[in-house]
Amino acid sequence: MISRAAWMLGLLCAAGCGLALAHSAPSSFVKLSFLPHSVQAEVLVPESELAFATAAESASEPFAEYLLRHLSAETPQGARWSAKFRSVRSISYLEHAYLSAQVEFTPPPGASARAFVLVDDAITHEVRNHVVVVLARGDTNPEVLGALQYPERRLTIQRPATAAINH
Repeated sequence: MISRAAWMLGLLCAAGCGLALAHSAPSSFVKLSFLPHSVQAEVLVPESELAFATAAESASEPFAEYLLRHLSAETPQGARWSAKFRSVRSISYLEHAYLSAQVEFTPPPGASARAFVLVDDAITHEVRNHVVVVLARGDTNPEVLGALQYPERRLTIQRPATAAINH
């Protein structure tokens, strides 16, 4: 015979699973365009997930500063690339409110713009089930390069020299 407490616990768990499945948590996207001497990134961050990720922070800071604290590129040997925040705007994407930021990454002298490590934990440092999908922009369809989810925050990007340069 199942005790009343066990029955209630089972009912609460079932209800909780239903609520968890009902919430559609949007992913972040990093769309990379490879240029001869730099990489341009369009970074799409869902506003709802950003609110969760920044809720524990005591001081609010401009989104550009926040993003550049959590997003970077470096050579495979660990030398940091320069990053310039170009712009940000609010958009609707996949039926969710997103911030779309344009960031330009430039490798240090002598390093290739085709091989680097992308570092991103803008949301995943606090929202552990969040996924960051990294894409290469192409002439027709984007190519999935990989995804990041806690605890992973680093993705090695290796583009062949013969791959078409896209804008």
